Amino acid sequence: MVKTNTNKLTDDQISEIQESFDMFKSDNGKLDYDQVKYAFKALGCEPTEETLESIKKKDKKSMTFNTFFELVSPYIPKRDSMSTLEQAFKLFGKGNGIITFEDLKSVAINIGEECSDRDLYDMIEFADTDGDGVINKSDFISLMTTKKVL
Repeated sequence: MVKTNTNKLTDDQISEIQESFDMFKSDNGKLDYDQVKYAFKALGCEPTEETLESIKKKDKKSMTFNTFFELVSPYIPKRDSMSTLEQAFKLFGKGNGIITFEDLKSVAINIGEECSDRDLYDMIEFADTDGDGVINKSDFISLMTTKKVL
């Protein structure tokens, strides 16, 4: 059970940390150290070089949720929600300002999520507010900040 820093974080923030961990963890249920930076970025956080170096010094190949929580929780209250969304958007796209079907499919494959092409196209259609067939930053932020009913 996580004990440190939980009094400073909301239940939603703790859930976000769990979701990020779950997205990048390996089949063994642990987060490989080479995935830590991506899990941080998915939360809209940028680990310091000091944090990354401390991970390398531990000389282990992976970490539990509790260890990840202890590392990332100090960053959560400091992040800006808009920069968090922009960081998340960058994770999906290739830096060209849009998320295409190919980008979404690549992310799904990389995180081990089995989605049919139809499901992926439906996701894009759901998020695409201007009907251009891709998700731009405005579409993404709108999706993430608006409660839409399916």
